[in-house]
Amino acid sequence: MEPLESAHPLDGTRPSPTVSPLGPDRPLPHLNPVRARNLFLEGETVPSSEVRAPILDSWQRCRFWGVDADRIEAPYNAAFDPHSRLATAARPVLDRLSDALQDTPMSLILTDSKGRVRERRTGDRALHRHLDDICLAPGFSYAEEYVGTNGIGTAAEDGRTAHVFGSEHFSERLQRVSCAAAPIRNPASGRVIGLIDLTSWQHTASPLMLALVREAAADIEERLLEIGSERERAAFRAFLTSRQRSRRALLTLTDGLLLADAAATELLGPDDHRRLRELAADPAGLREQRLVLSDGRTVQVRGREVEDGAPAGSPAAYLIELRLVAEQEESGPRTAVSVPRLPGIAGSSPVFQGVVHQLIRHCGQGRWTLVDGEAGTGKQDLVRAVHRHVAPTAPYAVHDAADVRGGAAAWLRAVFQDLAEDRGTVVLRHLEVLPAMVSGQLDAVLRTTAGRSGWVAALHTREGPTLPGAGGPRKAADHVDAVRARFGAEVTVPPLRHRTTDIPALVTNLIARQGGDTTCSEAVLRALSRAPWPGNVRQLAGSLRYAEAHRTGSVIEENDLPPSLLSQAQHPLSAWESTERDLIVQALLDHGDDKAKAAKALGISRATIYRKIAAYGIRLGPHPG
Repeated sequence: MEPLESAHPLDGTRPSPTVSPLGPDRPLPHLNPVRARNLFLEGETVPSSEVRAPILDSWQRCRFWGVDADRIEAPYNAAFDPHSRLATAARPVLDRLSDALQDTPMSLILTDSKGRVRERRTGDRALHRHLDDICLAPGFSYAEEYVGTNGIGTAAEDGRTAHVFGSEHFSERLQRVSCAAAPIRNPASGRVIGLIDLTSWQHTASPLMLALVREAAADIEERLLEIGSERERAAFRAFLTSRQRSRRALLTLTDGLLLADAAATELLGPDDHRRLRELAADPAGLREQRLVLSDGRTVQVRGREVEDGAPAGSPAAYLIELRLVAEQEESGPRTAVSVPRLPGIAGSSPVFQGVVHQLIRHCGQGRWTLVDGEAGTGKQDLVRAVHRHVAPTAPYAVHDAADVRGGAAAWLRAVFQDLAEDRGTVVLRHLEVLPAMVSGQLDAVLRTTAGRSGWVAALHTREGPTLPGAGGPRKAADHVDAVRARFGAEVTVPPLRHRTTDIPALVTNLIARQGGDTTCSEAVLRALSRAPWPGNVRQLAGSLRYAEAHRTGSVIEENDLPPSLLSQAQHPLSAWESTERDLIVQALLDHGDDKAKAAKALGISRATIYRKIAAYGIRLGPHPG
């Protein structure tokens, strides 16, 4: 660190007959914040002529909070919606300012109302590295109570524009920089929702920094007013218009708003809201389809995007209509349904139990059923278990559409023979890969044998939500639609991420099925419950096999799990990224989730490892970060 005595004359470390370094508050001929801070830390009385009043007030708050004057202990939390109203409103303002400041040693920073850094633009490499060293980086909190006097934290505390120059910082580690920050307020409520900050080296600080952040904050507030009012007006207008002509339960979703009528409020729980948001975010998710709710009831869902008032490429809202399927409506008031336990099948969540109940009923009635769901959800195991429960002595035949490549004629003949036998269960697997030239012939076979009394189940796999950057979901083959139409009932097996309460029971069941006698620690069960499970139950089984092979004791611990399971990256990883993620996970495991020690072992800064943890979605233990 450079000696403080070598500071730029505007530092205030020597008497100056001019105004304050970053703004014309008042003449300050005797300011000496270096001496004032030393007196303050020694418990002596600080002359008011040697330090600005807002800075002295901040130092006193720092003493009350017990802030360390020599170290930076900024907490980290990466949770931030990049499409929030604040981020959306600020982005063009940040773009414009960062272009203008591209060749200057300044950093442009956006934070939330608590001083947590959400975005940082820096054109100077040396300044970029220094800001990483002092944790002035995305995800870290620069609230006064953690890092002491600074532009961001002091502006958040005072609720007004603040500038802190060099030696005015409470923490010695911050004294090489100067900063100016202005609060961003919600135009409707006046509440502070974020801050905009400019940080530079102390010797390059300019009085223009205050003017720039004030102007930037005003520009963001103006855009907040435009975006918020347009989005909310568009969403509310679509909601009211649809209520007048729709008899279905209705709700409208925006990035920060949910409007629901009384019927939708009665139908949906918090988990259902999350699932509907997930559907809306999928380009194919708003097509009409059935959805099993968290309480086991089934609704028909259809939706559309509301474009009015939205920025380019982003809908203002999603309008979703819900209708209970007829068989549920006819049953009158809902009562608890006792669902028998099926051997080899684990899961007591309402959404899964509702599916089991429906399949048992359809099998008992011989009602042809299309069983839909993502790959790995266990559709075939579930159908087999239902058959054994309902008709244990009846024949059970499976025909996989993937086997058509071995000869379509022989495959169709075998399907027809099993369907012609008027009893037992016939399962058609992987309907989605049925070749177009065979689908018409299979449709004819199904039409010919439609009167059989035994159960027919067709298993259809659909893709799960697509990760950002991976392209849109593949469209289902149109030629399969005629075959699907032959099935009068449709049941969707929920993905594992929608039934995470079943994971402990599934783990026990899968370990026993694999012949193991181990158990999982609580930390492992928490990690398994957090994972997104794109491969569903099949991926869970594979992860447990990996853990069994790598464990060193009778209990599976976190370091026995695949490294990929301890992260939730938001995009498909390259081979290089996967290797880097695995190295970071292993370092964290080796050092008990101590980020500082893991970063040192890897030869990177604490700020860098936090950014990588956020980018790869790495989560260890009950309280990550």
